[in-house]
Amino acid sequence: MDTVRVEVPVRATEDPEKVREAVMNVFPDLEIEGYGDFLKGEGNTESLSELREALERRRIRLTARGILIKNMRGKSTRIYINKQAALIGRVNVLEEPITPLGDIMVEIESDDLLGIIDWLAPDVSGEIDESLD
Repeated sequence: MDTVRVEVPVRATEDPEKVREAVMNVFPDLEIEGYGDFLKGEGNTESLSELREALERRRIRLTARGILIKNMRGKSTRIYINKQAALIGRVNVLEEPITPLGDIMVEIESDDLLGIIDWLAPDVSGEIDESLD
């Protein structure tokens, strides 16, 4: 079974509803619940649809793909999304959490992990951008 887990810290200086909004901007179909200083959600690969579209819009599929492959451990991988960027509807992907307020951790677990990565962030390095012609 494919599982997507999302976890994000809520710092004392942050409005939990703004943090929830940031997560919902990227994962609108995910049920998010509060657990102490964290918001957490779990779903399936359909939960990744908005992220997939954002990676394509921002033209950062190869970056995301590289991070997802590098972070593979057995049947799971993870990627981080900048929480502040997500609040304004942008997706900035990170290899590890680096911002002081914390980042949105996305963990994907699947028996067909490479298949999920191929769908979420396909290797487009060989494609020619026809809009440049």
